[in-house]
Amino acid sequence: MRVLITGATRGLGLATARTLARRGADVVVSGRDPAAVTRVAGEIGGTPVVLDLARPSHVRDVAAELPALDAVVANAGVQFAGAPTFTADGVEETLAINVLGHVVLLDALMAGPNPPREVVLLGSGTHLPGEIPFVPDPVEDLDLGALARGEAAAESGPQRYSTSKLHTTALIGAYARAYPDTFWTCYDPGLMTDTGLARDRPAWQQQIFRTVGRGVTAFVPFAVTSERSGATLASLVLNPAGPSGGVVAHHRGFGDRSARAADPEYQDGLLAAARELVDAPDRSAAARAS
Repeated sequence: MRVLITGATRGLGLATARTLARRGADVVVSGRDPAAVTRVAGEIGGTPVVLDLARPSHVRDVAAELPALDAVVANAGVQFAGAPTFTADGVEETLAINVLGHVVLLDALMAGPNPPREVVLLGSGTHLPGEIPFVPDPVEDLDLGALARGEAAAESGPQRYSTSKLHTTALIGAYARAYPDTFWTCYDPGLMTDTGLARDRPAWQQQIFRTVGRGVTAFVPFAVTSERSGATLASLVLNPAGPSGGVVAHHRGFGDRSARAADPEYQDGLLAAARELVDAPDRSAAARAS
């Protein structure tokens, strides 16, 4: 079984890659850092692929050269603190990497001669409004242009992140209807404090996150290490569970989905809006500069 994992050089992606390799899978290790990709692929006996999800044309070029895949784990994700940062195309980076880059990748693979039989997207309970203390509710409208330009959730990196997880949770439904021959799953990995997701925050905040995280993992039911959650994700890849288009959570087997994420009209509208945006990213840059 050949499995492509995005963001496979650290955190959950690395843990999943190691587990899948131990269980006999041929893992395609992808990430932005060539040295890290080469190192991890060498460690687990996988195939290295440099993949920068912030660059749509690059993603399409890489997808065209990939070997036939049995499964894809769309794991890569970022979270930034404070004001928005932007890709070379002028698109806010959380949206570009967590959502749009994976849409470009999946669309290219599904249009190819050998579409994968299984795809897993990474969701999160952070997309549920009011569910997790101190986590801002996601932006629920379909104006991706405002998000791309940094106008929506302009001063809140956590809100941009929770919005991206609303998007991935919703997109799984749209893809499952569009491509019924592939098994689609959204995986909620739980609260992981050892993944480096806070690596773009100031050093003092990273230290607090690590220190508090050790206690959280021991006492909070939905908190987990990346190693344990990665083992669950690997098992899910090897043995898909639930209906296609469903949500699976590490800590209880089934996953929650907000009313917005569960709405088929919203799901299909979101996929259409994402495709329109990646086809014309220069509109975001031009609008932001004006």
